[in-house]
Amino acid sequence: MHQSDRRSFLLVSVAWLVSIVAVVGPVGATIKELANDTFSGIGTVGCQTGFIEGEAAAAKLTADPGDYPYKIEKVRMLICPGSTSGFVVLRISEDNSGTVQPGPVLYEEFVQVTGSNDALNELDLSASNIFVPSGAVRVELEWFQDGPPGLANDLDGFIPHVNYIFASLTPTVFQWFYAEDLGVPGDWIIRLEIDTGADLPIFADGFESGDTGAWSAVSP
Repeated sequence: MHQSDRRSFLLVSVAWLVSIVAVVGPVGATIKELANDTFSGIGTVGCQTGFIEGEAAAAKLTADPGDYPYKIEKVRMLICPGSTSGFVVLRISEDNSGTVQPGPVLYEEFVQVTGSNDALNELDLSASNIFVPSGAVRVELEWFQDGPPGLANDLDGFIPHVNYIFASLTPTVFQWFYAEDLGVPGDWIIRLEIDTGADLPIFADGFESGDTGAWSAVSP
């Protein structure tokens, strides 16, 4: 999407029935879903299909204060329209700068996505052991080819500064924007399933991940 037509995302309103299955976790686990969108599984959504290779859509997701640390179990997103498919780079990054710029990457994977009229795409990341000790994360889908498929958004307004687009200004120059600044009227339907009962991994030396307080700067 070049600078002259960066508001050219195609908005298609469609009525879809999406089944979202409740998840029952192991004993002691508290499974929650993080989402900005309010799509309940039935109704009208927008379908943004104007992405080109290298562009991306992303959502900032934040857990409740008492839910940290948590482990990311699954990513869900509403890819659209039906009968389309393609490849994206799924990227999960820290998102605590308060700007459009993402933080350090926590996870990255090349995945295939399929547009559907009746189901969310779901990616199981439970075996990847992605732990979030605090703060927000950005879940990003970077298009590997020109769309469609695209990504759906709800249509009841948006939460400011939690939806992003990485847009092409020229064939070689890309820049992050808040999605509302490019005319997207709702929140991206990108969600995380998390396990809030998770403990940070323990290293063989007995320290938790991220615990540098017992490290010594002095060589023995």
